[in-house]
Amino acid sequence: MPIVEVEEDWGHDGVWSTPLRLPMIVTDEVADLSAHYGLPIQRNFDVQADEYIYSYRFNKVIDRRAEVVFAIEDAAGQLWVHAKSHYPTAIYRLPSGGVHWDELVVDGLLREVNEETGLPVEIVRFLGIIEYHFWHDGAMAPFASYIFHLRTGCVDCPVTQGGEQISEFRAVTPNQIGQLAGGLRNLRGNRRGWGQWRALAHDLVYETLLH
Repeated sequence: MPIVEVEEDWGHDGVWSTPLRLPMIVTDEVADLSAHYGLPIQRNFDVQADEYIYSYRFNKVIDRRAEVVFAIEDAAGQLWVHAKSHYPTAIYRLPSGGVHWDELVVDGLLREVNEETGLPVEIVRFLGIIEYHFWHDGAMAPFASYIFHLRTGCVDCPVTQGGEQISEFRAVTPNQIGQLAGGLRNLRGNRRGWGQWRALAHDLVYETLLH
């Protein structure tokens, strides 16, 4: 999906209101995020969707225009990663969450951080945007990840809010993010394609935070 310019819609109170269905990527929004939090790395990937990815990324009723992926650094300089009960054994990854169709990326980011971790955070840097073209039997479904580095002054473990499926949090060093990417990329079975896709955001975080 191309980057789209959205015409501004000013309400009666002089405040800009978002359209009911924003595009996946909006140039003005990216420019504003870049001005506040730094220029992001931009990458594009073609991804072969396995049946697991196909089951939700090609769903006719998509509930999000994009996702946010966030690397939360704590007071000790470690990053929080999580596992879910349905993940393969010993697989951890950076938290992520959907951006609603009528929601700005920064609003979706702060909402998802609160829902998944309950941690107070500040946005340190806008690390990157990854655009994906998922392919399955000749059909293509686009998607995008907005990736951020955040910081919290808390030393306590994150606590998920109601409705989240996270089973465990773990603090890792920035260097270990590369190891997590390798674990995701080397998955086998019905999560193989999912792991290869999820590894891409971890690659970007690893490269930007350590190099």
